Order: sequence, then structure tokens, then C-alpha cells
Amino acid sequence: MLDLEEYDEVLSIRMSRRVLGREVSRSFVYLAGGLLIDTGPSKMGEELKRVLDQRELKLIVNTSCLPESIGNNSLLQRAYSVPVKAHKEAVFNIKHPRSRGLMPRLMWGQPLTSKVSKLKSSVHIQEFSFRVIETPSLRAGHICLFEPDRSWLFSGSLLACAETDRYQDAAGLIKDLKMIISLRPQVVYDSSNGLIGEGLPIFEAAIKSIENRTYPHSLPEVSIGNR
Repeated sequence: MLDLEEYDEVLSIRMSRRVLGREVSRSFVYLAGGLLIDTGPSKMGEELKRVLDQRELKLIVNTSCLPESIGNNSLLQRAYSVPVKAHKEAVFNIKHPRSRGLMPRLMWGQPLTSKVSKLKSSVHIQEFSFRVIETPSLRAGHICLFEPDRSWLFSGSLLACAETDRYQDAAGLIKDLKMIISLRPQVVYDSSNGLIGEGLPIFEAAIKSIENRTYPHSLPEVSIGNR
């Protein structure tokens, strides 16, 4: 099931799967100025293509090598002859996606191999200029995209991993989140949660949650002044 929402110059495409009327999983992909950020799960490729048939598509950028980021790369490349770009550390896994288990394949499908080239430090398309922000604490090759003139952040799976403990390097993730906060994004487009209008409090809360889970027994600071 696909749901479309227009926010300023961004088309948000929600791709959700329901079982007995209950949403069991979802992901978001975004289209801005001919740039498609991630391609969603392959089971929903034809629905996505019908949406994009009515739009201009010039470039695909994958924020990671996760199946929900790359699932329709191959289909869209064949349909529109558009390039796909990703961080250099993600390129191999996008070209050679890992086989998924039976249930994930039934629910979301199996990504096919696709042609992908390395991203540079920025992406320029139409009137937009996106900075490529490396966030390697989640996995090698994960990125966010930041449009400084509009204070937009496309955060990939950064928040989802922080919320669900899907990380191994807590200190590195906290560092990445603080770096994102320093950019002061006004609007966040998240791959799992959709549009987040006030992004800074969400990132600050994520840091606090990670610190509480990782360092639950930290001792309080003690003054060693006058005794």
C-alpha cells in the first residue's frame, strides 16, 4: 500500500504492509527535484513505478544497503535508465544484495543486483544542493542528505536504529547524532517515521535514550572541592 503526501517541494511516499488490517512494517522514500532518495521494498515496485510514471526522475541515491533502501533499484533503472549512487562503502552490498530469509522475502521481496556508482561529497540537482553526511556508526556506507538552504535532513535509518537498539557502536552513534544536531535541521524526512517537523528534540531524546541504555549505572558527578 502506498500513501502520498506533498510537503513543500518534497513528495513523501509511504510504503506499508498490512496483515489483517494492521500495519506490520513501513518505510518511506522521497522525491525532490528529480532525486529519489531510496527505492523501497521490491514487493511494492510496480506501485512505486506507477507513481513515478507521472513524475520526473533523474537520479537515485541510496542512504544504505538495507533492502528497504535498495529494493527497487533494478526495476527503476530498467524503466527509466537513471543512475544510482551510494556511499563507496555500500556499493558492493548494493551490487550483490544478501539473500533474505523466507518470511522477509514473502513480506517485502528480495532486492536484485543493480548498477551503482560512488557518491561524491554533495549532490546537485535542479535548484537543490545536498551535502552527503556520513553516519557510519550504524553500518558501513550509511549516509544522510542535508539541504542547507532549506534546512532539510533526509536521515535514512538513523533514528530507527537508535530507537530499536539496532546498533553496535553506541559511542559512535551518539557522536553521529550530535553531529546531525550541529547542522540544526528544521525538517527531518525519516525512512521509518516519515516527516518530523521538529527534528532537534527527537535527536536529543535519541541520544539520552542511548546513554541510558548503554550506561545505566553511570555514577553521578562528584565535586572534589572543599571537603
